[in-house]
Amino acid sequence: MTNHDVLIEKLSQQAHPVTRPWPDGWRVLAWTLMALPCGWLSSLLVQRAVTDWSQAGALLASFQLLLTFVMGVLAIRNAFLISIAGRRPLSWKWFMPLLILWLGCVLASLGQTTLISHRDDVSCYTFMMTVSAPMMLLVIGYLRRTRSLHPLQSLVTAGAGVACMALTLLSFCHPVEVHPLDFVMHVAAFITIVAATVALGWRWVVIR
Repeated sequence: MTNHDVLIEKLSQQAHPVTRPWPDGWRVLAWTLMALPCGWLSSLLVQRAVTDWSQAGALLASFQLLLTFVMGVLAIRNAFLISIAGRRPLSWKWFMPLLILWLGCVLASLGQTTLISHRDDVSCYTFMMTVSAPMMLLVIGYLRRTRSLHPLQSLVTAGAGVACMALTLLSFCHPVEVHPLDFVMHVAAFITIVAATVALGWRWVVIR
């Protein structure tokens, strides 16, 4: 086609108005208010017990819960920022102090544990995967709204945020102590959630 004016007119007739996405803070708030209730409802599908916050290590467990929630919110915010050109996400330096504090709390908790059954370890993995499923779908839906110039980075960051939120919910259904085998299952679930987010969201987030 050599007549550019005809081509432009044809394309303009096929164009549809684009709704501007919400500001990043509102998107994170909306996702959080949707994702956490959906994750909690999903937790009803698996066997779980309520955390006993009267135990000696409850304060340390509460601090871990707060750290995972904050890291989850920041990671989800970064995923949304990365997906839009020209936005500057938070540097990894923001996450390192939080991660170091969380690992320090986990190590302190490991020293107070007694041996627990392997069945309990597996249930932690199952719990995290179950509650993360609706949260993964929601974050992929949010990223699909804008797509991403860096889909792998956006999805990995979003998966990390979902995994942190799954750990946050797990804190309400887990003993305040953490056994080493238990911790391994938490890390395994974290890695699986990130990988699953990338695998499920790739075709929806890549700009074509």
